[in-house]
Amino acid sequence: MAVTPRKLLDIVTIALDDGKAEDIKVFDVRKLTSIADFMVVASGRSSRQVKALAERAADAARKRKVKPLGMEGEQTSEWVLLDLGDVIVHVMQPESRAHYQLEKLWDAGPPITPVLNPPKAKPKTKARAEAAPVAPAKPAAAPTRAPTGARAKPAATTGATKKVVAKKAVAKKAVAKKAPAAAKRPRATAKPAV
Repeated sequence: MAVTPRKLLDIVTIALDDGKAEDIKVFDVRKLTSIADFMVVASGRSSRQVKALAERAADAARKRKVKPLGMEGEQTSEWVLLDLGDVIVHVMQPESRAHYQLEKLWDAGPPITPVLNPPKAKPKTKARAEAAPVAPAKPAAAPTRAPTGARAKPAATTGATKKVVAKKAVAKKAVAKKAPAAAKRPRATAKPAV
């Protein structure tokens, strides 16, 4: 299956983002030129990172069976140009990027927001699991039982009121349990000192 220009653009921008490229900008240049559909401009902090980012983008394209048409500038790595046909990638050091100002040259309209976080693939499930009915969601906090003989709570209570009522009910229950136990305990008598 052939990779569309937009999909190739997403593949490249994700690869650049994974390589920690800075200030990734994408331009739709279809109305300006016939050499490509999209231009990507990104920065690397050093010559080593610029070269690595360009190679990462090229490798990501190769994995999708898109062969790079050319790569230039990897010897000095101040500005590496990667030609992928429909997408041209410029990876530059900040000084070169500020000097050449490619954004001003190719900016013809609203910028395209690059896809930087790839969508997570849904886990494969069996057909039975998908057809099974979904159980209703459980409430966040199960209501506590009021002690016997306690007054019934009003039907419409807020979350804060429910918490206060529940705490009071638990406290009353604890007091009721402790009282009989304390009555059954024999009193300690003082032993005479020898």
